[in-house]
Amino acid sequence: MAKAKRAARKKPGRKKSAPPKRAVVRKKTAARKSAKRSVRKRSVPKRSASKRSVPKRKTTPRPSRLAAAATLVRGAAAGAVAAIARRLPWASDEPDPIVLLETDHRRFEDLMKEGEETTERAVKRRAELLEMLTGAFTVHEAIEERILYPALKAHEEATEIVLEGYQEHHLADLVIKELHQLAPDDEKWGAKFKVLKESVEHHIQEEEREMFRIARAVLERDELTALGARMRSLKAELEA
Repeated sequence: MAKAKRAARKKPGRKKSAPPKRAVVRKKTAARKSAKRSVRKRSVPKRSASKRSVPKRKTTPRPSRLAAAATLVRGAAAGAVAAIARRLPWASDEPDPIVLLETDHRRFEDLMKEGEETTERAVKRRAELLEMLTGAFTVHEAIEERILYPALKAHEEATEIVLEGYQEHHLADLVIKELHQLAPDDEKWGAKFKVLKESVEHHIQEEEREMFRIARAVLERDELTALGARMRSLKAELEA
């Protein structure tokens, strides 16, 4: 009987093995992280579309710049309507003064291109081209300086470009005068004629890209028509 009791003490029942401490800690940590993520998802509301797209502040440009830009846009739109007539001669029924002036510009470009391509052997043709350009420039400058420029100078948007136009006419006149003082077969003639061509082309670009657009924007249709009539009258007078 005593042996049986001792045997019972020596062989106790098997205890359930407890999980390792590290595994328990890992599970608890993972559970906490999962709980925190779920809490964040529930607590943070979704941003509405109106909050996500925050409108940028509009920077208001200076009134003068804004007015100038609007003027150029309006002028460009009006200029596109008359673009088809730019390479035609002065039509007897054309009332648009801008189209009339641009027609002169196309003629200048053709004459200057031909003059630039001549050589020292083309003495007669150089002399003829210079005479034609001189006469055409004189009439064209008079029309702009007596009619168009004064009409535009009263408008602030056009004052600066008009003043530049007067000076560019003056520079072209000086180069033309110097060309007349050179013999057509002089080696300097071609180089000086090229300077004239580049100067006039620059002047044409400034007028057509800026001045004429401003003119269409600031002048009413009836004002433009009246200018066109005056230009025709002056041209006929000067060419008579």
